[in-house]
Amino acid sequence: MTMLMLVSAVAMLISPCAANPVRNLTLSDSLNSIIDLVEQYSENLTKSFYVEDVTHLVESGCGNNFFCKVHDILQKHPKNDEEKDILRNLEIFIKKSHINCKEVLKKVGPSEKEQPLPDLLGNLTKCIQRRNFMGNVTQAA
Repeated sequence: MTMLMLVSAVAMLISPCAANPVRNLTLSDSLNSIIDLVEQYSENLTKSFYVEDVTHLVESGCGNNFFCKVHDILQKHPKNDEEKDILRNLEIFIKKSHINCKEVLKKVGPSEKEQPLPDLLGNLTKCIQRRNFMGNVTQAA
């Protein structure tokens, strides 16, 4: 009897399930671990990428100076595919709107504050929605 218990204990230790604890996770546990990893990654991304704060330009009306400043910031920032797409579309908007960002940015000084990259992108979303809703009413603001 003792020998049988020792053999079964050894067999359990060598089995693939025991060697690979991930296989013992349920489907729900597996998905929950993905959520945890995504949250950790997002938190790290938020903490590691800080850019110039443009909130004051949002509050002043989301004018051309805002779009030029965001374009300038994103050009200097390391880009993944999503950021490249955002930058490309922002460049198209600026070009079709006939905005001279070099001239506009001469009047916009650098901010002393920083904000996480996701906050900058959130501000960009707000300003685009505002501009789409209200039209181009703040040409120079």
